[in-house]
Amino acid sequence: MWLNSIIKWRAEGVPCALVTIIETAGSTPRKTGSKMSVNLNGETAGSVGGGAVELLCITLAKESINQGTCITRRFISRGEGSEWEASDEDAVLGVCGGSLTVFIEPLIIGPELVLFGGGHVGLNLGKLCEVLEIPYRVYDERKEYVAPGRFPGADELVCAPFSDIEDHISLSSRSYCVIMTYGHEHDEEVLGQLLENTNIPYIGMIGSKAKAGVLIRNIRHHGGIIDKRLYCPIGIRIGRNLPQEIALSIMTEVILLMRGGSLEHMRIDWTGDDRPDLSS
Repeated sequence: MWLNSIIKWRAEGVPCALVTIIETAGSTPRKTGSKMSVNLNGETAGSVGGGAVELLCITLAKESINQGTCITRRFISRGEGSEWEASDEDAVLGVCGGSLTVFIEPLIIGPELVLFGGGHVGLNLGKLCEVLEIPYRVYDERKEYVAPGRFPGADELVCAPFSDIEDHISLSSRSYCVIMTYGHEHDEEVLGQLLENTNIPYIGMIGSKAKAGVLIRNIRHHGGIIDKRLYCPIGIRIGRNLPQEIALSIMTEVILLMRGGSLEHMRIDWTGDDRPDLSS
């Protein structure tokens, strides 16, 4: 049960943690190895004992998720019917008292790329994702462009109308979205919907400055709000022309934002008198 919930939450992009009892002594409601999965919303599956222990573990699991760190905590009971509490001291066991120690591990969900449009550039972006081991999904309303053989490494292939995204794909704070459909009207449809989802961290759209201006005016005319998540024209200036070069330009921008990088060379100037001393 707990494993199925983790698989479901990870697919939905919901942060979660795994709580495991790693040691018990005396009388305890559950034994070593018992597990419970917890997501950031406080939903659980499995059990580490119920009652006060479980409530405390849920709170600690949320803390673990938010901080991105593992937590080990010991709980003690001083007799039958007494409340369990977190403690750093050795348990004082009564006849029916006991202690248990839990290990709480946040299950970090890395970022993903979501491609709206499976054309030439999308195809090359998919290949780059596979090389870089970045999860990706592809959404296109043309069946042949989301065929499994076209994107063999995709986590999900969705064939559905561009006009109805929310009902067909789940997007979260880990979803970096790239818009490159086969028509300006579809780009506008997708962009308008993605901007309404405030959880999405990045929205990149292929197109010229003139095209972007038209689409943005249209969205604003219909009450939409443009914010700084939008990158259009998309990509880094690397002298791009071919679809694979455009894909590399886009991927460079996305990775810079995912990893907190910067646009600067790593080279050292070895030609001048102030070149670095490597003797030490």
